[in-house]
Amino acid sequence: MSPVEIVILVAMIGYAIHRQTRRHEVVGSGRFKLAIIYAVVGLVVGGFSRPDTPAEWGLLAASIGLSVVVGIARGRLTRMWAEETPDGHRVWSQGTALTVGLFLAMVVGKFALGTYAYFAHVSDDGGFGEVLIMIAVMVAFQAELIWRRGRELGARARHTVNA
Repeated sequence: MSPVEIVILVAMIGYAIHRQTRRHEVVGSGRFKLAIIYAVVGLVVGGFSRPDTPAEWGLLAASIGLSVVVGIARGRLTRMWAEETPDGHRVWSQGTALTVGLFLAMVVGKFALGTYAYFAHVSDDGGFGEVLIMIAVMVAFQAELIWRRGRELGARARHTVNA
């Protein structure tokens, strides 16, 4: 990864952590917005290629599996609550120190897998886009699980404008 890619990745990770630590309303229609942003940026910048060997396929599967497991764990561990506001019933969520720690551990794990692949001569062409795509997978699983939990508490499917 180039120094510019590292700076962008650190900025995006910082933004994700900032978003996780702020309370926000659980609304079904916008749940995949952050995952889509990460996926689009990851696809646009590139830095990944199709696996050619069984070892490369194995590392890809491990990376996707890590994203799914961490996304599910974060979705289950995110703090959620319902409250009545002047605008009606609202369901809120907010990340915790544990969910932020899981996110950071996953990013470190992705870099560890990439470093292993490089030094073991399994693959040397993964990069920035790949990390962002894997973060997008994690965020998508987390968002869906939070939405499902939020529905049980009465979360809205769409933002509404009160007249």
